[in-house]
Amino acid sequence: MSAASPSLELTYRSDAALLVAYTTHLTRGRLPFQTTARLPNGTSVQVRLVAPATSLALTGVVSGISGSTEVPEVTLTVTSRAETLGDAVDQLAFGFRGLKALVAASQAAPRALLIRYLRSIVTCEVIEIDQTKLSEPGAICNVDLAVIDLDSTRAGGYELYARLREHREAGSAPVLAVAQLERDRARAASLGFDEALANPPAFSDLQAVVLRSLAKPVRVEVV
Repeated sequence: MSAASPSLELTYRSDAALLVAYTTHLTRGRLPFQTTARLPNGTSVQVRLVAPATSLALTGVVSGISGSTEVPEVTLTVTSRAETLGDAVDQLAFGFRGLKALVAASQAAPRALLIRYLRSIVTCEVIEIDQTKLSEPGAICNVDLAVIDLDSTRAGGYELYARLREHREAGSAPVLAVAQLERDRARAASLGFDEALANPPAFSDLQAVVLRSLAKPVRVEVV
């Protein structure tokens, strides 16, 4: 008798994030995520995708493993979906009213470029924040994504982010950095920014990073 397929539950921070995951990945028949669970290539997996007001079920087969050996990125090729998935996605799309994105950049030109790019990538309301307030508790509580221009904020961007980390909770919005120099992007990565890009970023690069960050589940559990 064969062993039962492992079951995973992927939790998303919002219904909008789950909708982005669907349009970015599931429409292509695949689903990437990071997990500490041992899932060799070829493993059949039962998956439930959970958001505050939605739950989607599907079955897939592990078709790729990459990245860290401790927390690798697993790519699941979808083999079947619940019959109700289409209706559930329709409800997600019907209820979608856009995302909220925060941009912290003190100079007008880079700020305008980031805002224009973000609005071209996904329907969103862009909030501009005084960088001195970026590290206050709750600064990114009510947004879906934050982008910090480290060149515009100079050294203050690192200091603000270091304090911002103290107030970030599990499942809080992803925070991206843009910086001209590779050493600054490396430093941003070491500080815990979710992603770091060139400044100004190429539209295609920013688009890929934004969609990947928004579509990433905040928790993956074996159930």
